Amino acid sequence: MNHKTLFGNVIFTCLACALGAATIQAAERNILVAQKSIEGIAVTGDNNRFQEPIWYLSDVLGTAFFNWIFVYNPDGDKPFFMTRDMPEDSVLAGGVDPLAQALGLAPEFVDPTMINVPVHQTPITVGQFGRGVGTGNRAQVPSALEYPGGAASTRSAPNKPVTIKSWFKAKGDASVKCYADNTAKVSIKLKNLIKNGVYTLWTIYQVDTDGDGADDGVAPYAFGGVPNVFTPNAEGRARVTREVGYCPLNEEKLLFIDVAWHSDGNVYGGVPDQPFDGFAQPMGTVTHTQLQFPFNVTPLH
Repeated sequence: MNHKTLFGNVIFTCLACALGAATIQAAERNILVAQKSIEGIAVTGDNNRFQEPIWYLSDVLGTAFFNWIFVYNPDGDKPFFMTRDMPEDSVLAGGVDPLAQALGLAPEFVDPTMINVPVHQTPITVGQFGRGVGTGNRAQVPSALEYPGGAASTRSAPNKPVTIKSWFKAKGDASVKCYADNTAKVSIKLKNLIKNGVYTLWTIYQVDTDGDGADDGVAPYAFGGVPNVFTPNAEGRARVTREVGYCPLNEEKLLFIDVAWHSDGNVYGGVPDQPFDGFAQPMGTVTHTQLQFPFNVTPLH
């Protein structure tokens, strides 16, 4: 072996050693430091299952809960609150939680075409002749299977009534893994969701709403950043993974990760709904929390 070959082998060996060492150091910096599996709970709204709180939230919030899905009332203009004694085939509808209105989370005036409408018929945004013409109008539209042509606004199939039974079939499991470099990966497996539905992921934090230094309310944030959207397949299954620059297990004010269904097929960026525009469509009318993954809360049962 001549000196050039020997010198080249030495350089190659040194480079290989350096790369190997760098790989080991990177792995050491990013070792798994904490992990947890969390089961998702099908809900009637935040911390609500059939008008009963599920968790104790905090000394300030106590067992407060909201309604984000209701039961259709065929004989009136306001929907019913969902309760355990209702038939499983009761059709679900949009509505407004009076507590949310009282706390300023929903406006006094809400678009009446969004209230007590079966959620599978929630009016969607349509255009009269396509993009740019007539946009912003809302209308009830048929299923894509119910219309014989393609030049029309339709809903993706199926477009069947959503019932109490089908709503509470939803299930989910979240795997939270936190690493030494203060990053985390959250993988969520979901099934029995609204087929082909539009969903978003949110973190719900306890926050200081009046600026006095004490936490007195809650606020949603798009989990993993915007867009936080996913769509289940034709069987209602979905798998979502988000990587973030913090460990959710260390966030003391994190109450939940929410899975919210958008019955109007719209998403609204960094907020779950469109609560304070001219024709307001707040939570409960077009956006409905279906599953919650609990973090810093205490089960009541």
